[in-house]
Amino acid sequence: MKNWLLALMLFVPMVSLANPSPFGLELGKATVADLIDKYTTELLGVNSYSNGLMYDLTPSELGLNGLQQARVIFDEDGKLVAVLTKLPKHRFDDLYSMMRGKYHVKSQQIPFVGNKKVVMQDGDTEITLEAPHMSFEMEMNYINEGFMRSFREQLKREEEQKRQREAGNL
Repeated sequence: MKNWLLALMLFVPMVSLANPSPFGLELGKATVADLIDKYTTELLGVNSYSNGLMYDLTPSELGLNGLQQARVIFDEDGKLVAVLTKLPKHRFDDLYSMMRGKYHVKSQQIPFVGNKKVVMQDGDTEITLEAPHMSFEMEMNYINEGFMRSFREQLKREEEQKRQREAGNL
């Protein structure tokens, strides 16, 4: 009995440390080699926020009905930090019902009419579903917190530089 309990105690923390694995690619662990071994890819270049490679995937290979676009972003070390997708907006409710039992819901705005947005969390990954009211598309994104922080910091720097340029023109 003690051995079984000990094994369970050792296994549970390992399970809870796993990050989401959209399309079988675990955030923070999957590498460029893992991606290329698994899917057809198109190299887009280096992402300016992560300094890592960025690829588009062939949506039909990913097994998600209606998927229109899938882009993956790696960090400088070649680890997956973001999976960004576009789908038809009519998939929002269906995807949300599948995901809300799997991930911790941090916030949700789901009006009958208007912009819909749900933010979920799993480990150090933020998962968002966002469907703008005046669009036929929605986004489903898995983004590592470190990448999101870097993205926000760089946007803030760019906005400050823009303000300084504008102030210099006055």
